[in-house]
Amino acid sequence: MKSLIVIFLVLIASAVGTLMFMEEPGYVLFAYGDMSLETSLAFYIAAMVVVLLLAYGIIRFLVGLFGLPGTMSARRQQKKAMVCQRGLALGMAEMTEGRWNKAEKLLVQSARRGDSPMLNYLSAARAAQMQGATDRRDDYLRQAAQAETGSDVAVGLTQAELQLDHGEYPQATSALRHLNDIAPNHPQLLRLRARLYQETGDSASLLAVLPDLRKARAQDNETLDRMETEAFASRAQELAEAGELAKLEGLWVNLPKTSRNRHELVEPYARALIRLNEHDRAEAVLRTAIKGRWNEKLVYLYGLLSVNDANRAIGVAEGWLRDHRRDPVLLLTLGRLCKLAKAWGKARGYLESSVAARPNAEAYRELGELLEQLGEEKLAQDAYRKGLQVAVDGGVREPAIPSAPKAEEEQAQSLPAQSGRKGKVRTRGKLTQPRLSGA
Repeated sequence: MKSLIVIFLVLIASAVGTLMFMEEPGYVLFAYGDMSLETSLAFYIAAMVVVLLLAYGIIRFLVGLFGLPGTMSARRQQKKAMVCQRGLALGMAEMTEGRWNKAEKLLVQSARRGDSPMLNYLSAARAAQMQGATDRRDDYLRQAAQAETGSDVAVGLTQAELQLDHGEYPQATSALRHLNDIAPNHPQLLRLRARLYQETGDSASLLAVLPDLRKARAQDNETLDRMETEAFASRAQELAEAGELAKLEGLWVNLPKTSRNRHELVEPYARALIRLNEHDRAEAVLRTAIKGRWNEKLVYLYGLLSVNDANRAIGVAEGWLRDHRRDPVLLLTLGRLCKLAKAWGKARGYLESSVAARPNAEAYRELGELLEQLGEEKLAQDAYRKGLQVAVDGGVREPAIPSAPKAEEEQAQSLPAQSGRKGKVRTRGKLTQPRLSGA
C-alpha cells in the first residue's frame, strides 16, 4: 500500500514537472575559469537523481562489504538459536511421551550446538532425574548456570524443585535459603518454600511464610486457606502436647483477624485449649464463634467442656435451641453439660431427644452411662446395644429408649432437687422437649 502511494506521488510530480518544463524549459549554466557548460533544467534534474541513486548504491555496497563479518556472525548465531529451539521442542515432545533417555540426548546435543542452551540443560536435568541419574542431573544444572549470566534464579528454582521431587530435603533447604537471599519475594520461591515445609512437617515455618504467599498472590485463596488450616491444626496440636499454653495463645493472636473468624481454625484451637485443661478459655472462644455463625463441629466441642460454671454453659446452649430445637448435636451437647451439672433428669431428656432426632452411637453411649448411673441396668444395656447397632449398621429400628413413668417418678424423688430445672418427661409413651429455664 505504501509503495502504491509513493508511485502515485512520483507520477503526479512527474506530470507537474513535465507541464512546467514544456512551458518554460529553463537552463543550468556551470562555469569554471574559461570553461562553461550549459544544459536544460530537466536534464540536470534527471542527472542529479541518477547520481544520487548511484551514490546510495555504492554506500550500501561498502557498508555491506565492511559489515559482512558481523552479518555472517549474526546469521551463525541465529542458526544456532534455531538448532537449540528445535532440539528443545523435540526433547520436550519426547519427555511428554515419557521417553526420558531419548529426550535427554536430544536436549544435550542441541544445547552443545547453541549459544543459549540454558533451557535445554534445565530440561535435560529433569529427564536425567526421571531416570534416577542424579549425578548427570547435577552436571546439567551446573552447565545451565554457566551457560548464561543472570540465570542463578532460574537454575536455582529448578534445582530446588528437582531436589524436592527426589526427597532431598536438606539440599533443597540449602538451595532455597540461597535463593531467598537474592530473590526473597519471588512467587515460585515462596511456593517451593511452602511445599518444603508441608512435606517436612514444619508447620511453624509454613505459617510464617503464608503472609508472603498471600501478598505475592502466589496461590489461590482456597489453597492458601487449606494450607493455613492444616498448618495451624498441626502446630496447635504440637504446642498442646508440649504444654506450651503461652506459645499457643501467641500463635492464635498472631493470626490475621479474618483467619481467627474461620471455624476451621477455631476448632483446632479449642481442641488444643481443652487438651491443656483450659476449658473456660475454650468456652469463650467457642461461644463467640458459634454466635457469629452456626457450626455443628464447634457445638459438639462445646459439649466436651468441663467448665467451672456448668449451669452458665447450659444456659448459653439452651439459648441456641430457639433456632436449632431439633439439632441432634446440640441436644447431645446439652445432655453432656447437664450430666456435668448433675442435672440427671434434664440430661436424660436431652440425650433421648438427641437419639430420637438422629440415632448416634455417642449419644446412646452417654445415655447408657447415665442410665447405668441411675441404676436402670436393663435400659442402660438396651442403650449400649442400640449404640453398637448404630456404629455397625448405621441405624436402629427403635429410635428411643423405652422407660416406665413410675420408674422416672421414683427416680426423680430419689435425686437431689435441681435449681429450678425440670427434666424431660414422657407423656403417653412419647418424648417431649424439656422445659428450658429462661428459654
